Amino acid sequence: MAPPLQKPGLSKQDYATPPEFLSAVKKLLHIEDFDIDLAASEENSVAVAFYDETYGSLKRIGDWLIYPDGWAWCNPPYSHIAPWVEKAYKESLLGAKVTMLLPASVGSNWWRDWVHHKAVAVLLNGRISFVGHTTPYPKDLALLLYDEADTHGISPYYTIWSWMK
Repeated sequence: MAPPLQKPGLSKQDYATPPEFLSAVKKLLHIEDFDIDLAASEENSVAVAFYDETYGSLKRIGDWLIYPDGWAWCNPPYSHIAPWVEKAYKESLLGAKVTMLLPASVGSNWWRDWVHHKAVAVLLNGRISFVGHTTPYPKDLALLLYDEADTHGISPYYTIWSWMK
């Protein structure tokens, strides 16, 4: 079953991230688990702690930093990405470390304004099939790492990652 084509505001927006990809990301970051999932539900959260729609993750300032040395995960709805990457960048300035899985929309305004020179953009080599689907997501994806503290010796740059190796 192929994932539906994107229809902003109309298509399903809560696809779960596949466990094998999450394992690869944790290995890349040298972590056991994510401390919080910033855009989740009880059914698709990848961390014990999570913010759901009723909590309103985008409306709160400073709430993305709940564990000073931990990483937050965010696979937000793809129908309106700009507020999520803006929030990730601003929260990283407050000390949060945010990992985001998003389309690699390098020509978009949100990428220009909130990703370029603000996050490590890890362009994924290898398509992802979201949980419940047998075919890969039809667009290129990127893993964005926001870590203003630069505790891992990373500064904003671009790279390509063959995550399935």
